[in-house]
Formats: sequence, structure tokens, C-alpha cells
Amino acid sequence: MKKRFIALAGMVGFMGLWGEGVLPVHAQPELAMVTKNRSAAPQKLVFDRILVYEQTDYNGSVVRYQVLLNSKTGQFGFDRKLANLSFPGVVGGYTFVTGQPDGSYRVYVADKYEGKVIMQYHVGKSFYAPNRAEACHNRFNQRYRATGREGTQYGLTATEYRASLGPKDTEWLWVAEVPFNSYPLYLFNELALEAKLPDAHSINFSSSLGPNELLVQSKKEYYSEKVNGRPATSTLKLIHFGPTNYSFDVTGYRFK
Repeated sequence: MKKRFIALAGMVGFMGLWGEGVLPVHAQPELAMVTKNRSAAPQKLVFDRILVYEQTDYNGSVVRYQVLLNSKTGQFGFDRKLANLSFPGVVGGYTFVTGQPDGSYRVYVADKYEGKVIMQYHVGKSFYAPNRAEACHNRFNQRYRATGREGTQYGLTATEYRASLGPKDTEWLWVAEVPFNSYPLYLFNELALEAKLPDAHSINFSSSLGPNELLVQSKKEYYSEKVNGRPATSTLKLIHFGPTNYSFDVTGYRFK
């Protein structure tokens, strides 16, 4: 991989369409004006790519989850039905979550008391600092070494890296450069939500991978621990990345 980090340019998050006919300032307080404008959101969120990850933990159990992507805006979509997520802390349960390249998330909730509402969250700004990629690069190089192997799949060219976890214990990573920001995916489990992606083998590599690097596969093998007489092994790998035609209807949702 000639250059592992690319400055994120031209990537925009999801933006609502602003409404018209806002009342004069003297007739409506500023907060009310913001609320009115926000309500004029597009009626449908669309996604043209889907990523499918398969996670295998040390005891051999397998979990798959699917994540949506709008390749034009960089917006990720987390559908409750696709991503093996739950949101037990909300009475009606959430139905959909979006993550933008700027670290903002929107949780769409169908609540039997308040109706359809959108709750907003934001991860720390430090993840999107200008020098973030360089810092990740330095940490990565301290831990991982390229093995010289590369492979192409799903239109992605990935490079293999290796790290020592002990005398025999080993970690392997396959990483691909991508034209979108992967952090909305990596940081989803860092939100203050009860909804979580399966994390027996975490996908959060935001401390060692730059925003334009996608984790294709991670494997950890522990000879120091045995499961059924074999080294304890866990993996997380991208088993599909391709086109889709998926949409989520946001008609009737309002910001809380």
C-alpha cells in the first residue's frame, strides 16, 4: 500500500433540506426557528453499499452483522433488523441509526408516548482532530509490521500486517484504503447507547487506523490459551462489500 493515509476531502455528512417560511425573529425565538428548520428533513434515507462482517469468538460462535453506506455522502446506516442491535432502554425501541463523517449520529426512535423522534449524539472531537491520522500512523507502526502480502476482493486492495501478542501469540490485520471515512462504523459502540454492534471481537480500530482505512480482517491467535486443545482464536472479517438499493423512510420523525 503506497500511502496508508489520505486527507479526507469532499466528504460530507447527511444534511437536511431547510424549510421555507420561517417567521421573523421578533415573532419566534431562535430555538424555535432551529426546531422548525430541522423538521423539514428528507422523507427517505438512501444507501447504495452494504458491508457484511462475520465475527467468530474464541468458543467458535459466529455472528454476522450488516452495515449500510451512502458512498456519495459518507453516511453510514445501522438498521435494527440487519445489524443485530437492540435498544432496550427506549420504550418503543429504535428503528434506525445514522452516523456521519463528522462524528454525529442520529437515532430514530418510535416511542409510543412521544411518537417518532430523532435523538442526536456526537463522539468526541478528538477523533476528528487534524493530526489524528498522523497519531494513528505512529501507533500503528509501533505495533504492526507489513508481511508483504496483498490481496484484492470486492474491489478493495488490502495489505496484511502482523503484530506479536506474546512468545507465540499473534495478531493479523488486513487493511484497505477507501474513499470514505470509516470512523462512523468504528466508533458506533463508543456512543452512550444501549445499542451495540456485536463486540466479542471489536471493530473499533480508531486508535490505530486512519479515517480512510477500512478493516478487512482481524485475527488473534493465542497459543497461551487453549480451547478444545487448540489455540484460542477470534476473527472479524468483511465477507461482503457491494452494491445495494436500501432506503429508510423518515416520514413523520421530528428532532427531540
